[in-house]
Amino acid sequence: MKLICLNTWGGKVYEPLIKFVREQSRNGADIFCFQEVFRSPRKDIEASRGTRVHLLDELAAILPNFNYVFHPILSNQDEEGPVDFEVEIGQAEFVKKSFPIISSGDVEIFSLKEQEVAERKEKREFEPRNFGYIRTNINGKKFTIINVHGLTSWKGEDKLDNPERLEQSRVIKEFALKEKNPVIICGDFNILPQAESIKTFGSNFEDLVKKYRIERTRSKLSKWYGLSDEMKFSDYVFVSPDVRVYDFSVPEDVAVSDHLPLILEFN
Repeated sequence: MKLICLNTWGGKVYEPLIKFVREQSRNGADIFCFQEVFRSPRKDIEASRGTRVHLLDELAAILPNFNYVFHPILSNQDEEGPVDFEVEIGQAEFVKKSFPIISSGDVEIFSLKEQEVAERKEKREFEPRNFGYIRTNINGKKFTIINVHGLTSWKGEDKLDNPERLEQSRVIKEFALKEKNPVIICGDFNILPQAESIKTFGSNFEDLVKKYRIERTRSKLSKWYGLSDEMKFSDYVFVSPDVRVYDFSVPEDVAVSDHLPLILEFN
């Protein structure tokens, strides 16, 4: 089984992204976990300041042999900020139709009403966040896959520990530990590896970025790339002890987003 986790950056690097996803689907990918995916009913708008507002539908069109689940969290905003038309951003999981999705859902980490979103944006505080999950049957074995897009602040702070991030990790971990199936937790956590918010998963789950000595999960398109204070990490995959990992890689030459794809082969 092959799982690919990728923050799509709202499809800003659209043609290379579509080419990469299509090629991976033809070369054995069974599950995709995407972050920063957009959906809109406005058929007269294709892109907004580089954001592909129909990215969910565009991914579905090139993945016809996959079922998908979408977990919206924030409305009326593209990658650059507020917009005056209806659009949603969230996470999405695509799973080959040969592997049924038994159940799915999302869990709120940081929930805000529309007015509170506006107030917090003015103060440059945290955006609302959730994580999505699916339970799927893979060759007779049930798995729970958790897809995370972690808290980020509008002021773009240092991606280290704070009360909100520690609570986020507690909520994700608590949910995962209650699952009776093998668990895979993946996504863009918006946290650096030295933070306790990441280290806390290590007591119960294997940190594959650490185990495989991955050197970076941000691509050369990242705004921090090449800077002396470059933040090289944001994305992780954690697996429970009953997940058999055959390989894990983060290819640095894939420039389809400001994040790199995380590729897990497992059983």
